[in-house]
Amino acid sequence: MYKSKVIPYLFILPMFLFLGLFLIYPFTVNIYNSLFKFQHSLDPNPVFYGLKNYVELFKDPTFKASFVNTISLVLLVIVFQTGIALILSLLVHRIKVFQTFYKVSFFMPIIISATALGLMFNMFYRKDGGMFVQLLELVNIEGFVFLDYEKTSKAFIFLSLPVIWQYIGFYFVIFLTGLSTISDELLEAADIDGASSLTKVFRIQIPLLRNITRIVLVLAITGSLKVFDLPYIMNPTGRPNGTLHFLGTYMYQKSNAANIGSAAAFAVMLVVIGFLMSSISNLVFRPNQDL
Repeated sequence: MYKSKVIPYLFILPMFLFLGLFLIYPFTVNIYNSLFKFQHSLDPNPVFYGLKNYVELFKDPTFKASFVNTISLVLLVIVFQTGIALILSLLVHRIKVFQTFYKVSFFMPIIISATALGLMFNMFYRKDGGMFVQLLELVNIEGFVFLDYEKTSKAFIFLSLPVIWQYIGFYFVIFLTGLSTISDELLEAADIDGASSLTKVFRIQIPLLRNITRIVLVLAITGSLKVFDLPYIMNPTGRPNGTLHFLGTYMYQKSNAANIGSAAAFAVMLVVIGFLMSSISNLVFRPNQDL
């Protein structure tokens, strides 16, 4: 049995069938549909449209706004979401008391439904009695509006905060797992040599987390590109005038339109953007073969 070369292929065959049926085939059909113009979702005779769906997509000002918003979110996620997760993991890894409490507390937002989180932050942001407004009033700051849609950059920040906060705990657990694989003997040797805590962090722990950081960045980038639930619950129409749409929320709106080909082109572009950004991340953080 072990000498037969057929047995391993039998084990991986179900995986290939699953990928082919639920990933490769639908994506291929989606590319095909993106080349046609549909009069309605069940149009049996769509008109061949070539690349015009893609051209119209790039001319769409709402698509441009959603693209800029999503790329901005990706940058915020890279800096703050993964950055805070890394700092928290380094701090919790050093302590022994209440370590389990901190692990559970930081991971808790992942368990909560995104719909519940979106509704919760909508109540927090309310200008008429929201929790955040009441906290500001305690320090004599009155009249502050969190989701001020007349100031799109300000509203964008507060729409992005729940997205960033929700997944900090997820990446925190990944970083903490990576830190647990670092040899204690290595850190003890650094102590004997007189290395400070910051020296051990920047010269030992962070370099040895290079491969973990690479995985986390790819997950964070792809997750930000397809983010949908929280922004949609908090601002389903992308107001004002669609300028606060993300790629995920705007693609959902396009999928409800008559021309399914345009929505298919949108989905293809989203995959291409995700592939390019993940490739850039992999080039910047090349895997360390020594780890």
